[in-house]
Amino acid sequence: MACSSPANIIPVGTIQQPTIDSWVEVDQVNRIAFVNPNGDLFTVDPDGGGLAQLTGALQAEGGPEGGIQSQSLRMNEYYAWPTWSADGMKLAASRVLVEEDGIRITLEVLDSRTGRSETVYENTQTGLVADGAPHYIYWAPSGDQLSFLASTKEGLSLFRWDGTPGNQAEAIFSGGPLYYQWTKDASGMVLHIGPDLIWAKPLAEGNARQFIQSAGNFRVPAISPDGNSVAYVDQTEAGMGLYIAPASDLGQTRRILDVGSPAAFMWSPDGTQIAVADQSVFRAPVYDRLMLAPVDGGQVTTLVSGPSASEVWAFFWSPAGDRLAWVSVNAEVRELEWVVSPSDGSDAKKLFSFQPSAEVFIMLSFFDQYGYSHSPWSPDGKFLVVAGSKGEVARRSNGRTPTGDRIYSLDVEGSAGPRDLGAGVLAVWSWN
Repeated sequence: MACSSPANIIPVGTIQQPTIDSWVEVDQVNRIAFVNPNGDLFTVDPDGGGLAQLTGALQAEGGPEGGIQSQSLRMNEYYAWPTWSADGMKLAASRVLVEEDGIRITLEVLDSRTGRSETVYENTQTGLVADGAPHYIYWAPSGDQLSFLASTKEGLSLFRWDGTPGNQAEAIFSGGPLYYQWTKDASGMVLHIGPDLIWAKPLAEGNARQFIQSAGNFRVPAISPDGNSVAYVDQTEAGMGLYIAPASDLGQTRRILDVGSPAAFMWSPDGTQIAVADQSVFRAPVYDRLMLAPVDGGQVTTLVSGPSASEVWAFFWSPAGDRLAWVSVNAEVRELEWVVSPSDGSDAKKLFSFQPSAEVFIMLSFFDQYGYSHSPWSPDGKFLVVAGSKGEVARRSNGRTPTGDRIYSLDVEGSAGPRDLGAGVLAVWSWN
């Protein structure tokens, strides 16, 4: 059912000034954007300094130790799922406004320094694309284009906004389930819609689009960093296989690896190998094997294997491709743990045990899609950021721990413990 519209409608394309009187100019290189428990959007430096609030009117009241703390006045409004533009100058986020006569859901593009915002899309349906996610938002890796998934009358639809202020976003694909990746130069996409694998370059409709069908049990296809190849899963004579095809002709495939079902995979930033998580045991609850497969057919490196090993929920390449971080599952204590390893598979290092926030739970559940849009890695590949609460192991080693979801920065290289950046339910690092 479509949302009813409140009286104070802000048309698509309207630019809003933030309601906070003064702003601190901050350098947007190496910043973390996060959503606090009240649904307001902030950015902060990795050391916790330079905190800037981008949304929400404020009132001051006494803090627990006599200090002054800010509280949101607009309790009927919240923001969700921020993501950075490639240049770090903008953020895009979902905005939900609860009025007496209905719920209004919009997609906002904000100046990451000032909070000045523009509404680029207003939902016609109240449906979510995932639990707690009004949209899935994914900036193009270069330029100003913005893509997002939204619930529409036609079902799940993929929209593209060209980045021009005042222009409306246009639907370019519909259907579901729908997963996709931009090319690095933002000139095209590979999409997986239902059984169809689609290569669209350019994005405009026409003969440039290629369609093939895959019976493989996977979500997101992967594009090589140079944009010349596509990886996907399809059936083999005995099960499932990971295939690579030239983008110019998806029908010319070669199999590089037999995989279990389901499988998830992401190309390394240097293009030399593909990280693959799959299930060697049919119907296992999460992945029980994590491998690094060279695209030239060389020897596969196994990082995690077997039903007795720590199960793998998600993984993320570092920006330079020299490390792979993954989230393992400790079923005995029902906790998750960040683990990081060099890209050659040596010296895996456990970083942090935790319970994820509801938002991070969704991000990890669909990590092979969110990995392209919401980076947990710092631009230099030396830190990770996560939202949630400390697990039992982390609490024992760090003493008294605040309750509720917090934002933590994890030192990948050193021995420092997690840095608590404050209360929050989702955090994402800038790309630069």
